[in-house]
Amino acid sequence: MHEDVRTVINNFFLNISMPIRFVNSLLQFKFNSAGTELLRFGINSTLGVAGFLDVAKTGYGFNSSDEDFGQTLGKYQLGHGAYFILPLLGPSSIRDTVGLVGDLFLYPIGYIRPRLLSGGIYSYEEMNRLSFNPDDYDILKDAAIDPYTAVRDAYYQNRKQKVEQ
Repeated sequence: MHEDVRTVINNFFLNISMPIRFVNSLLQFKFNSAGTELLRFGINSTLGVAGFLDVAKTGYGFNSSDEDFGQTLGKYQLGHGAYFILPLLGPSSIRDTVGLVGDLFLYPIGYIRPRLLSGGIYSYEEMNRLSFNPDDYDILKDAAIDPYTAVRDAYYQNRKQKVEQ
């Protein structure tokens, strides 16, 4: 699909995942981020035509935060635990997998029945998101002596940075 279409779809999924970012901002005592998430949701759900347009960012300068329950657990000093690769989802750790399960309770798509349909929508969302950077893994793999170690280290560094923000 054309990039503009993928961007509109990405905006929609970003808008409906607001509860995840809102609740985790509150749990991390980031009250400004939580308020911004509420404003973004209100603006994008109305002026942004159900979230297909990111009017809050382009028109008002409200950027979305990137908060999830794995980061919240990290803020409370819970360690990563073992690193592994989840099929279809990619790199993770025990902490972030527990966090992913927690986030699924806040994600509206998870309440669509049958579960196979909600799983398909979630998979489509991930494929759409990954389509913006299709060569990232290949670049990392080609530059690394040991791709597994390189991806693991990049994953841990990325998650550490997100927790510290």
